Amino acid sequence: MVLILFALTILGCIAVEVYFRRKEKQELAELLRLGVANGGLPPWAAKELPAGLFVHSGHTWAKVGPTGDVQVGLDRFAQGILGNVDRFELPAKGTEIRQGEPAFAAVQSGKRIEFVSPVDGVIREVNDRINVDLNEAKREPYEKGWAFEIKPYDLAGNLKKLRIGREASGWLEKEVRNFAEFLNLHRAVAQGVGVTMPDGGVHTEGILETMNGEVLQLAIRKFLR
Repeated sequence: MVLILFALTILGCIAVEVYFRRKEKQELAELLRLGVANGGLPPWAAKELPAGLFVHSGHTWAKVGPTGDVQVGLDRFAQGILGNVDRFELPAKGTEIRQGEPAFAAVQSGKRIEFVSPVDGVIREVNDRINVDLNEAKREPYEKGWAFEIKPYDLAGNLKKLRIGREASGWLEKEVRNFAEFLNLHRAVAQGVGVTMPDGGVHTEGILETMNGEVLQLAIRKFLR
């Protein structure tokens, strides 16, 4: 009897181990379908961040120029999930902006998606060219994709709240995974969100184009603020 109980215990442990290994494989397969397994990024987010670029948790970046003024734009993650836009609404010169508050917006299929400023200050220049060639801004988000230039009020204080270098790259990879999990969690609620692949995965590129209502607002609050 004791031997039978011992054998059943061993078999039970093996069954549990098999279950968790199978679950782990399924989760890994899902991440692979979304292109984010083992720290990898989707093609639209795979390029490294330029040296000296500071990144805000709302996926806007700050590049400090030789005069101390700061260029601001969307990082590759934001550009990737955003997809095609009709135009960007840019702030007027002389506008005062606070770190973490809405500063510019993308207008897309009747929707308006706001993005925050990574630093405090007053707007010195705006890059109207991003509305002349939207594809160019998307291809080179850290060069030609800047939205405006700002004269900062407290640059040293603002930069302490931003990420740079390895920390920024590691955080970006984690954000891609978190976004994949977010899509899986809300896919049943948001019917029609994204393009479903034959194996059940979801294309993340340009997925905000397909989002509306509550799920869109949740995505904005979680990833773009």
